[in-house]
Amino acid sequence: MDFNQELQKTFRICLMIAFSILASLAVYAIIVEIIKARFQPFSGYVPLQNPFLIRYILYAAAATQVIIIRILRGVFLRKNRQQDPEKLLGNLFRTSLITLALCEVPALIGLVLFFLGGFTKDFYILLFISLILMFMFFPRKNTWESWLNYHSSSPGSTTRCL
Repeated sequence: MDFNQELQKTFRICLMIAFSILASLAVYAIIVEIIKARFQPFSGYVPLQNPFLIRYILYAAAATQVIIIRILRGVFLRKNRQQDPEKLLGNLFRTSLITLALCEVPALIGLVLFFLGGFTKDFYILLFISLILMFMFFPRKNTWESWLNYHSSSPGSTTRCL
């Protein structure tokens, strides 16, 4: 199999995973709406002593995802002089999967807030943040190709745009 076919196959797999994560975000919203309608008014499963403190801590954890994603992508996408195109592709694929998983974290935190205290608004805010992150880091073939071409000719460099 030549490299272009390998790139196509790897990118297609990454794209399917990205769409699966997007679908899971929709499933979270459906779950929230079903629980909210079924147990109206829904105030969570755990009586919270200090809900504002927990909300601030979880919002801070969600906000740090952007920083964590940027740092990890910079570290993981560093090119070693000995890397061949197949290794670069594997590295790009792995980094994309990790990034996509981290993009989902704010929505999961929102789901936790909903289950704990019934914070529907917080869930939707954090779901929206996840959607923005997914949009920012969604795999794009032309970006993959340009990154691979650039890094095949330029040893030791990193990227900010992927």
